[in-house]
Amino acid sequence: MMQLWIYTPLEFLLAALIVAAGGIVRGFTGFGSGLVMAPLLAILWGPVEAIAIMTLLGIAASVQILPRAIPMANWKEVAPMMIASMIGAPLGTAMLVSLDPATVKRIIAGFVLLATLITMAGWQYRGPRGTFPASISGALTGVINGVAGVGGPATVLYLMSLPDRAEIHRANIVCAMGVATIMVGVSLFFASALTPRVWTHTAVFLIPSIISVWFGVWLFDKLPARLFKWIVLWFLLFVSSAIMLA
Repeated sequence: MMQLWIYTPLEFLLAALIVAAGGIVRGFTGFGSGLVMAPLLAILWGPVEAIAIMTLLGIAASVQILPRAIPMANWKEVAPMMIASMIGAPLGTAMLVSLDPATVKRIIAGFVLLATLITMAGWQYRGPRGTFPASISGALTGVINGVAGVGGPATVLYLMSLPDRAEIHRANIVCAMGVATIMVGVSLFFASALTPRVWTHTAVFLIPSIISVWFGVWLFDKLPARLFKWIVLWFLLFVSSAIMLA
């Protein structure tokens, strides 16, 4: 039974803080928990276990925030992304379970660093829109989510370029990332990555994750978005750079 448990009280505390931070970001933005959780949990438990735990917690978070998002989403744009992400996720998961763990850690950190720098620079996608570009974005999301758990920016950069209201942007992101996360979970199951230890850790951190997601939703109405965004971005820049240089 001890093999299923977290090794030390310090590790438990650090993991709980990481999960809570990821949940707050997910509740606030509709995505982004992987940007916080993937690189940090990978340090604690290795990339495969980290992505597996993060994915299961992400599915629970999606269940929390999907009901309000589904009726508001722009399904003409979101549906092709979902289908393509379902195709890309198994490929990413196959890479996750087959590559060297140290290499995967750096892949995760590299994607987080790239996404952070793009966001900080304020770059936005201004290319064509429609089924084909939406599918490309969805496929990238699926692959990156499968191998690194941080596919959100590929979805967000495309969806935020659409001429929709802010609440529709958020609904689109929630729906697209919800399906992408579920598909990664299915792929991890068939790759035998959802071990008893993963389920144990997920169960331990499920309640803190649920509470932190709801807190993030509450913060969305209370905290200046720009302030929150820059706190998170600078934190991610530091973490991803440290992992790349380690």
